[in-house]
Amino acid sequence: MFKTSRDAEQLRGLPSVASGIQFWSFVELEVAWPWFYLQLAEDKGTELFRSMLMVPTASYLEDVISAQAEQAWIERAFLVTPDYVNGSDRWMMEPLLEVASIRDLNGREQAQQFRVEGGHLYTLGASSNDPELESHIVFSAECHLRAC
Repeated sequence: MFKTSRDAEQLRGLPSVASGIQFWSFVELEVAWPWFYLQLAEDKGTELFRSMLMVPTASYLEDVISAQAEQAWIERAFLVTPDYVNGSDRWMMEPLLEVASIRDLNGREQAQQFRVEGGHLYTLGASSNDPELESHIVFSAECHLRAC
């Protein structure tokens, strides 16, 4: 989950604040856990607007996916991983191909799998080879990304 301090709030008092939008000079990632960086596109009829969205968990990623519409969609998705996940000595941002939730027979999540470009597959949690576990695709670049 991302967090920030009230002191980090910028542009206080703008009319956009009344509509629920706030501006922050920084946010903090509370735990060293993978997160998603999405490029969104929104077609306003005469112009195409793009923005970036930082998403802390796969469940929030599912929410963004379900909110896509004809006029608003995800163009690109990246996985941002800490060193202990990607096996390097630094954080990395890689193009995301797939996210899977590995669940037991009762539907409880036991692990997550992230497949990125370059053939890397990162698994966090229980072994996905357990026959008692089933894979549920949360995100697929082939299905959920759309070019403009």
